[in-house]
Amino acid sequence: MREIEDFTDDRLKAWCIHCGDLIADVESNRDHVPTKSFLTKALRECGANYDRGAGDELSYLPQVIVCRRCNSSFSSDENYLLCVLHAIMAGSLYPDPAKHPEAASILRSNRNVVRSLKRGPDGQTLLFDDLRPFTLFPDTERVRHVIVKNARGHAYHEIGEPLHEAPEHVAFVPLERLSTDQRDAFESTGVDADLAVWPEVGSRMTVNLLDEEAMVGGWITVEPGRYRYSIDWSGAVTVKTVIWEYLATETRWER
Repeated sequence: MREIEDFTDDRLKAWCIHCGDLIADVESNRDHVPTKSFLTKALRECGANYDRGAGDELSYLPQVIVCRRCNSSFSSDENYLLCVLHAIMAGSLYPDPAKHPEAASILRSNRNVVRSLKRGPDGQTLLFDDLRPFTLFPDTERVRHVIVKNARGHAYHEIGEPLHEAPEHVAFVPLERLSTDQRDAFESTGVDADLAVWPEVGSRMTVNLLDEEAMVGGWITVEPGRYRYSIDWSGAVTVKTVIWEYLATETRWER
């Protein structure tokens, strides 16, 4: 992605978007939105090079300033969701390193998460490790925690709007479970560049709306096949994401 400077009102940047504490009064750092581990190692390295001033202009990875305590509080759940995604995509909690090297490495390094997933309510992995179709029952609250974190960060990064309240609606489901009509509705962002309601003046989205290449189909792609998101602010603020072209999420804050 190309970095776009944020010119929104500085008064909107005074608080941590997660806890509401004054940034000036606490330790703060930059939080990547989306969660950096959802992206490939190659892209993460490109983003790190860009942050050091040595990368390509298209290697910027979206990030926002939050309090250090909040940023750290998401790490465990982000790692948990990463393990869940790898297990699902590989079809096993113990994937073959030859076929799924990244998944095998991640899951092997997180045996505590693997054990917790094996204790799922179905018990199938305890009794039938080779049962198909492979099914997991992850902790939905931990998944939700990460989805809201990223959605709140996307809204703040793109439209300059801090959403401190809890969202009224959070949903996530595998894309393959959506009917054709549901998929069409989900993929349609509802954003029109001729809207009477524009985002915060000076926000990154005002630039994106004027740049057709940056907003193809209304979706912003961080990495093809790995992560994309869209934001509709015309009524409620609705953030949609697709993780690994597998998990569809929708988070909404009513105005």
